[in-house]
Amino acid sequence: MPHRFRIIPLISVVGLTLSLMSCASIVDGQKGEEVEASSSAAQSGAAQQGSTSGQKLAASLSEWIEQRESQGNIAESQKTILDKAKSTGEISTSDYEKAWSDYRQCMIDKGYKEIKLIKYPSGLYVEAGHKQGTTIQESRYSDDSTECGDEYVADVQDVYGIIVGNPNLYADQAQAVVDCLHRDSLVPKDYTVSRFNKEFSGTDGNTSFDMQNLQVRSCLVSNGYNVGYATDDTEKLW
Repeated sequence: MPHRFRIIPLISVVGLTLSLMSCASIVDGQKGEEVEASSSAAQSGAAQQGSTSGQKLAASLSEWIEQRESQGNIAESQKTILDKAKSTGEISTSDYEKAWSDYRQCMIDKGYKEIKLIKYPSGLYVEAGHKQGTTIQESRYSDDSTECGDEYVADVQDVYGIIVGNPNLYADQAQAVVDCLHRDSLVPKDYTVSRFNKEFSGTDGNTSFDMQNLQVRSCLVSNGYNVGYATDDTEKLW
């Protein structure tokens, strides 16, 4: 099963930022700001298991994209972009931004006031959080964002996240994050996956790295984790 992101963004509620599933609440040790951190429940089975150090999603990016395409149900506009990536090993900035632009327009056409994107240093985009609406509003938003995401950007987002956040194609989410942190010199060379798992699942906020650093958050988000703060930018949907 291919590695999979979800387009659904964080939802800001009473100063907290809530994310997908399997949440672990973290308190920032310096500012005392409570945040929610999560690992996407939509990751692949291999990524969820992650018990074998060094296990790979595929032998190459091209092979991994082939696996995705073999599952079917990829919109033609996204498949064109993925086919390019199989031969070039990258997704161009123009193709990536066009995919997100099409998603945004799709949502605007469905009646939402604005769709705001947050850009990380790696070039990765994520949709900003929003204040929680009514049950009906949230249900409609979930359906609409999934529909627009599947049509225009979800698969492109998955592959772009792998390219910038997990070029070694590690199946274990945590190993992919730690590899990213090492590549960007955000943690000491002796920082381990087990240490990351212990720190990230803790509740005292005693991490060895700055969770609010945008490069750190880019490593997390590109590998299926979401970390939100009350100070993050938000969009007005209704």
